[in-house]
Amino acid sequence: MMELTKTTAAVPAQAFKTGAKRALTLLACTALFAAVAGCGGKAATSGSGASESAGTAAAKTMPDQLTTIKLGLPSKNMSYLPIYVAQKKGFYKKNNLEVNLDYVKGGVLALRGLQTGDYPIISTLPESVITGVAEGANVKLIGTLDDKSMYSIYVAKDIKSAADLKGKNAASNVPGNGTDIQLQYWLKKNGLEPNKDVRIINSGENAGRLQALQTNQAAVTILSQPTDLKADELGFTKLSLMRDELKTYNHNMLAANGDIIKNKPEIVYGFMAGQAEAVKFIKDPANRQEILKIAMGELEMSQQDAEKSLDFVMPGLADKGKMNMEGMKWAIDTVKATGALAKEVSLDKIVDERFYAK
Repeated sequence: MMELTKTTAAVPAQAFKTGAKRALTLLACTALFAAVAGCGGKAATSGSGASESAGTAAAKTMPDQLTTIKLGLPSKNMSYLPIYVAQKKGFYKKNNLEVNLDYVKGGVLALRGLQTGDYPIISTLPESVITGVAEGANVKLIGTLDDKSMYSIYVAKDIKSAADLKGKNAASNVPGNGTDIQLQYWLKKNGLEPNKDVRIINSGENAGRLQALQTNQAAVTILSQPTDLKADELGFTKLSLMRDELKTYNHNMLAANGDIIKNKPEIVYGFMAGQAEAVKFIKDPANRQEILKIAMGELEMSQQDAEKSLDFVMPGLADKGKMNMEGMKWAIDTVKATGALAKEVSLDKIVDERFYAK
């Protein structure tokens, strides 16, 4: 540049214009290259491991130091076994996370805590997130604990088939809740129109729904484990496994706060990595006795009940927390059919699949 400046006076005007144009072009290309390098994450760094770009920093797969988070869970059940195992075996800590569990009464309260930032991550049924996002909630589903329904249909002792339920009551959860949606789906699939052929009553969570059967307030309900074991003990009939009739579903899903996803994605990456390692550990037959011991301690179950529950949930545990996308589409369409959506909402507004462990 210094040499060009010294000889400028001797260069013809047209040549000066051409040279200046070339220089500007070179500067523009250099600036463009720098911008692309700055946004290119790992691709922007040299092979020798030069200084880390902003893009690379944003793609960290775990926090730089041990970070404590609260995980909101709406209940205690065997589906959360990967979470218990990740805690006990230190899989979260390997990813610089200390995960403390906070039990809240139901998915609605868990989702509220997620929106306010009290919980960076929660477990929830997909339907509540779908309706929440449609209403403007800054949250996304990042994975699932199980990619099959964990519910079973139980009926009173005198009921022999779905046809016998006509004119009876069905114990459900709040209208529009995932539990309620699955129960109504099952009734319709079996030729019964909800609130016409079968009256739906709100009996709350698992324990309340089982009590409705016990007190003859309802002739049918939908239960997840371990409450299903209690229903078996009481002599109620398991009429159907939802996973046999609803082939595509994600049950206990994982949702993250949008600000955490945007500003601290390494927390989400680290959490999902811990989950993935836990599921792999659970599915190794060599670890069965250790897994049962963890389940018995966390859920205060006998070995016999722990074995039954483990065998029930094992086929549904999702490798690396990967969502069943057909199940997600089903959930969106079904929520839409109930009239619960404030507005149309697309799949990409609800799910974020970037955080699966590699």
